[in-house]
Amino acid sequence: MRAALLVLLAAAASFLPQARAGIEPGADLHALLDAYWSDWLSLNPSLALALGDAGAKRHFDESLTDAWRVRMLAMLDRYSRRTASIRAADLETRDQTSLRMLREQLADAEEFYGGPLFETARRLPIDQFQGPHTIFAADAAGSGNYPFKSADDYRDALVRADRYSEWTDQAISRLSEGLNTGVVLPRLVVERILPQLRAQFGKRAEATEFWHPIEQLPPDMGPLQRRRLERDYRREISLVIEPAYRRLYDFLANEYLPRARSTVGLGEMPGGRALYDYDVRHHTTTATPPNAIHDLGVAEVERIENELGKLRAQVGFSGDLPAFFERVRSDPALKFDARSSIIPAFEAARLRIVAELPRLFNGLPVGAFEIRALPDSSRNSQGNGYYSAPASDGSRPGILWINTYAPGVTDRFNVMTITLHEGLPGHHFQASIAAAQRDLPAFRRFDFTDAYGEGWALYSEALGSELGLYANPWDYYGHLNYAILRANRLVIDTGLHAMGWDVDEGVRWMMAHSSMNDAQARAEVERYVAYPAQALSYKVGELKIRELRRRAERALGGRFDIKAFHDVILTGGSRSLRILEDDVDRWIAAGQ
Repeated sequence: MRAALLVLLAAAASFLPQARAGIEPGADLHALLDAYWSDWLSLNPSLALALGDAGAKRHFDESLTDAWRVRMLAMLDRYSRRTASIRAADLETRDQTSLRMLREQLADAEEFYGGPLFETARRLPIDQFQGPHTIFAADAAGSGNYPFKSADDYRDALVRADRYSEWTDQAISRLSEGLNTGVVLPRLVVERILPQLRAQFGKRAEATEFWHPIEQLPPDMGPLQRRRLERDYRREISLVIEPAYRRLYDFLANEYLPRARSTVGLGEMPGGRALYDYDVRHHTTTATPPNAIHDLGVAEVERIENELGKLRAQVGFSGDLPAFFERVRSDPALKFDARSSIIPAFEAARLRIVAELPRLFNGLPVGAFEIRALPDSSRNSQGNGYYSAPASDGSRPGILWINTYAPGVTDRFNVMTITLHEGLPGHHFQASIAAAQRDLPAFRRFDFTDAYGEGWALYSEALGSELGLYANPWDYYGHLNYAILRANRLVIDTGLHAMGWDVDEGVRWMMAHSSMNDAQARAEVERYVAYPAQALSYKVGELKIRELRRRAERALGGRFDIKAFHDVILTGGSRSLRILEDDVDRWIAAGQ
């Protein structure tokens, strides 16, 4: 493997963009950045597919193979060597930022893929929230990023199914390695994965969700082509897809589950604490240690509970906060009485938001935005829902997928703040505005940094007050409900992975400091078990954006322009909080 890596590194050097006489340093950097993004997408086909890259249709995740790791390390090495030779002082400010961002990303990836962190992580290749088995199922059913628009799309989907079957065997191999080294998933995670897998086999091909694309063949497709695709899909579902799900199910149920660990924190297994410390740095883009984040969460919970105390009086409740939470949990008037009412409520919230946005923003994103219900088959693999960014070529709109079965979605008071977060001016606003910045390199327009992206979306929830969208005190309660959820995440995530908490301890904290019922709280805590540190990004990012806004307001006084401030945050693309802070400080200095 080492010899192969050296051969790849030597060969790759001849393809690096080199500085040329008479060429502007910025132009040379732009070529390098374009090449980097293309290479990054070639190694990450799911991301490429999400961005509308047709070349990714026949590929699936190969990151569990040694060959993929060799390619990744070779790619990181050649771009690290090339960027080291570029003088930032020769570049204009925007290009300096792009160079700094690329160097940060390369260093982060080299730390992860180049050593024991990746060895630990790839022995834990599946979970119930972000597992490739759920991504493939959504794509193959036509409710994900895969485009079913032409005959070629349908044929390529069959090849991709073959690649998914290969991934299944690779996952079993890595999971087996974990059993032999003590790097093992929590029993809880395995128990949640098993029904997801079991739902995908043991049926006639036509009764599976993988048949859905055949039911929606393009109308201009001829009868002969239709019959061929029906035959090929029936064979692929029966002989490739279902057996792949069955193999993984049988392995997890019969061999893995009896040896899965009873603990849930990363810190409870070999190499786990180092991996969690990295995950914290990666998702927050800060050097803040877990214990300090835990303390920050406790302080934020106390601050938001003071706000909730004021709200109790507004709604005429005289009891203490625990009693108020219990009232919210049990009051049927605060719940939707029918699933069919949920999507229309989100649509109504979207229309209210759009009408008010010009008060705080210079324009609206041009990308289309839709709100859709997740298919029934996703009810057990998603939380309340998620946002899917539009394809870069405009072929797919931005979509807020709502899981109408999720416990949190049954609460009426959450609708406005979820729409602000996931749609406008949250994720859809941010993603669409970044994509429209044609003078930025592609990796700045389309990449997603959790602390920035989730921080912006959480900041967007608070803008509901400034936009007049929380005039109803229960809508404002929904905002505080989600604000304290993100504060609770700082406490519970670090508690689980760095302080030895179990799930029940996390659930008790959540229920003591929110109106979630046991099912809602348990689903949230189990998310943190499965996806360590990602939940920290929301509150850490939001607090930084709020800090930067206060700094700008103090420095600029009457010259502070909220619309211009939002432009600074949004038009630079997704970046680390360090770089975001420098961008805002530069803007403040220019306005003084």
